[in-house]
Amino acid sequence: ESCTRLEKAISSVQADGWKASVFSGSDAMMVELRNGLGFELPFFMELYDILRSFWRADVILRPLSHRFLRGAVQLIVRVISFVKDGLIGKIQFGGKSMLTDDSVADDDKISGDSSAKNSKKITDAKKDDEFMKSVASYTWGNRADDVAAVAWELTVLEMSMTDDYLNAIVSVIANPDMNNQSNVHNIPEELEELQNLISEALLEASEEVGPLIQKSWEEIIVTILIEKCCVPLSAVKGVAATYRMTNRPPPTQASPFVSTILRPLQEFDQVFANRTPPHVESSWKEGVISIVAERYSSAVEELIATVKRTEVALKNRKARKSTAGGKSDGEKVKLQLFLDYREFSTMAKTIGV
Repeated sequence: ESCTRLEKAISSVQADGWKASVFSGSDAMMVELRNGLGFELPFFMELYDILRSFWRADVILRPLSHRFLRGAVQLIVRVISFVKDGLIGKIQFGGKSMLTDDSVADDDKISGDSSAKNSKKITDAKKDDEFMKSVASYTWGNRADDVAAVAWELTVLEMSMTDDYLNAIVSVIANPDMNNQSNVHNIPEELEELQNLISEALLEASEEVGPLIQKSWEEIIVTILIEKCCVPLSAVKGVAATYRMTNRPPPTQASPFVSTILRPLQEFDQVFANRTPPHVESSWKEGVISIVAERYSSAVEELIATVKRTEVALKNRKARKSTAGGKSDGEKVKLQLFLDYREFSTMAKTIGV
């Protein structure tokens, strides 16, 4: 039953995304999981509710506790595998038709419905199929928001395994006998050993969670945000055209595109500032800004080299000398680049790097 419940949740998430409403527990449990432990995505609430259900008084058989623990471990491993496969694109989300013309036609033959009814069902099926096909399949590991949201759930799961869940198991397995029979009580040393054994099993089951969280933030999220932040850098080349042979006065402020360079990072940080794993801290932001700054510097260096070559060519052709303000077009471009980079540095500091 637990496996069926989890697989159903996995299928729904794969079809509808991580925010799919798959939680089938009680409202009270949802409140506890959200407010008490910190889970946010329905899928991970469902997982934890399933894990909790193993140790309910009406379910657990104390002589078979080791099998219940093994079952819980297997479900944790299953979810970790599902997350890992999604991150690397082995599993695609969305883009799957749950209803096809052939399946509807087969159902009609079996049921013996009238031809008119068959026609209507096939038409409806085509509409459903067209709608499902219009939702393109995607790799959620390419979406920074999804990666961060799942990484946070894994963080909560990892902490809960060695605290709340461990205590829940121990309280059931080592629960004193209702009739106070001393021969079924665990002495303190036995309780400690029992707790250590269970803790080791849970830690082993979730040993891949920590590295997965680290990889999510310091590699995947960083890479995605770097690419987004570097898109506006194509505008660096246009700075030269702004002043070349235009007689414009020297610049006094940064180019408009500069404010958009780190915007993806700023917006992302605002959303997930309170859902960043403690051990990740700000290293991921430093990773993004350092690479973006390097690419920005390279673009500026290329432009300056081009400007210098242009100035030499103009001088050789006895082009006009300094324009308004006594600065050449090349000097204006360099001044603009300086103002732009100074603004970029200021923005980086406001983000906390």
